[in-house]
Amino acid sequence: MKRTARLSIALAGVTAVSLALAGCAGSSTPATEEGGDVTLRFAWWGSDARHTATQAAIDAFEEANPGITVEAEFGDWGGYWDRLATQTAGGNAPDVMQMSDAYLAEYAGRGVLLPLDDRAEIDFSGLDEGGVASGEVDGKLYALQAGANFPAVLANPALFEAAGIEMPDDSTWSWEDYVQVAVDLTKAGVGAVGTDSIIGDPVTNAWLLQHGDSLFTADGKVGFDKDGLTGFFELASDLSTSGAAPAASVITEQMVLSPDQWGIATGKSAMGFAWSNLLTTIEGSLGSELDLLRMPTDSKESGLYLRGAMYYAISAGTKHPVESAKLIDFLLNDEAAADELLAERGLPLNTSIREYIADKVSDPEQRLIAFTVDNADALGKAPSVPAVGGGTYDQVIQRGISDVLFGTLTPAQASERVHTELSDLLTAAG
Repeated sequence: MKRTARLSIALAGVTAVSLALAGCAGSSTPATEEGGDVTLRFAWWGSDARHTATQAAIDAFEEANPGITVEAEFGDWGGYWDRLATQTAGGNAPDVMQMSDAYLAEYAGRGVLLPLDDRAEIDFSGLDEGGVASGEVDGKLYALQAGANFPAVLANPALFEAAGIEMPDDSTWSWEDYVQVAVDLTKAGVGAVGTDSIIGDPVTNAWLLQHGDSLFTADGKVGFDKDGLTGFFELASDLSTSGAAPAASVITEQMVLSPDQWGIATGKSAMGFAWSNLLTTIEGSLGSELDLLRMPTDSKESGLYLRGAMYYAISAGTKHPVESAKLIDFLLNDEAAADELLAERGLPLNTSIREYIADKVSDPEQRLIAFTVDNADALGKAPSVPAVGGGTYDQVIQRGISDVLFGTLTPAQASERVHTELSDLLTAAG
């Protein structure tokens, strides 16, 4: 009989993660198997829809693997991390766990996660290589993308048409082109500004990649020089002062709004920046279809990559490494799992599975899949995951943007301060 332990997890913050992990380090050598039936614990966070879809995929896995039972542990984002930190500190981590890039380096660095590089149970042949690399920490693979998204510009074709402006060629446009198009849209008087401003991710990583840098290095350091974000902050300033984007006061308010309240989602902006997995939410709020465009660039680098919306990882202390790896392999590579999961966690890491579900998912998700196919040559390697202590980098960058927009700091000063703050965070966490 299948057994499913569904745990109700209360809402809590994520502050317990570092405190609990500080006193633990999972064994890097799992206990050996002794044979017989096996019970795995699989933990994740998410919505009711995710819980239902994942349980259906678990049922399919159990049917295909007699003798393996999977107990589910799930809840909301905040409660998930508090619970996982407590379990890990007590040596009782789930066998398989959903992981965020914000904490991947921290858990891997403290020996909590099992390296996956040599797991023969996982078929890597159909997995996107760049996506696989995003789960590496310090040269070892500790997690595999459960779903991916990419940085994109969302454009409102109805507002472009009303303004009498052609949709730009996103394969050739520069950041200067972007500012000019946005200015022209604002001046057209169609009741919207040209663009939402930069408010951090996903533009930051794309900008740095385009300039040969990254937020963090693979060995856990800040990945850009003190002046490396000067141009980024100049861009944020130019968008606001030119009228291409809203005024500073509006931009800072947008930083705390949910995506369905952004200008691009309410028709107040003709363009905006977003992670691709927000397309459905934003279009749902707007009530009409948006175009997906590549980020502008001033270099040969597109800044386009597949970011792990979330990952699957295995506890280093699991007594069932073989079966745990089989579960991850099934979730990533089996069509029976794909029938249930579809694109709920983001774009599948397996490129064949992406094609397999293309006619089974919603129209926005179909367009996301088509975008990755059409722009496959432009997809680069994902940047390193946030270093230990760097999970709040976006807040640091947003403070820099606010200070530049309100004239408290120059773009160069903001770049230097962000570099210093991030360096201090990494030092304190180390």
